[in-house]
Amino acid sequence: MFMDATYPGGPGGEPSQPHCHSCQRVIAPGEPTAEVRFEEGDERFRMLNGLYHDGCARPILSVKRALDMLRGAPGS
Repeated sequence: MFMDATYPGGPGGEPSQPHCHSCQRVIAPGEPTAEVRFEEGDERFRMLNGLYHDGCARPILSVKRALDMLRGAPGS
């Protein structure tokens, strides 16, 4: 039988810990994280928005910085 593993609640309706948007592993309390936000542009980029482990977010944030520079975003 198919089981939806993306259900946000834990077993028995318990709240679950946040998961990394990239590797899908649990983000432990106190673990370094990064929030990725593509505010404008293609919907494909906005699908990358979410909470990541710090190491998992680095490649995506690198692409975001490059896109921001190409767009001439302030603060880049």
